[in-house]
Amino acid sequence: MAGNYLKYYHHWGDLPVDSPELISLVAPRPIFIGCGTKDQWADPHGEFLAAVAAGPVYRLLGAKDVGTTTQPAADEELISGDIGFRMHEGGHTDALDFPTFLKFAGKYWK
Repeated sequence: MAGNYLKYYHHWGDLPVDSPELISLVAPRPIFIGCGTKDQWADPHGEFLAAVAAGPVYRLLGAKDVGTTTQPAADEELISGDIGFRMHEGGHTDALDFPTFLKFAGKYWK
């Protein structure tokens, strides 16, 4: 993590943006969000809700949202829109989501 981010450790309420706002700041560019069901560093359900909450900004700017408001099961990918999401079964690692990320990125990089 970036050093500037670490100054908010145990002071999360002082962050200048929340997760949906941060994702919205990326719009209309594509973003992929990956997490694990047992990830102690992240909040998988909260990450999905943030992706859904950023949807209106993506649509406003002519991009596609995550495509649903129902959280997918573990290992189910949501990559049809410009917000990609996949929650793997397991802990804090990006290796399990990387093949899905490559498929998602392949829509934009030929």
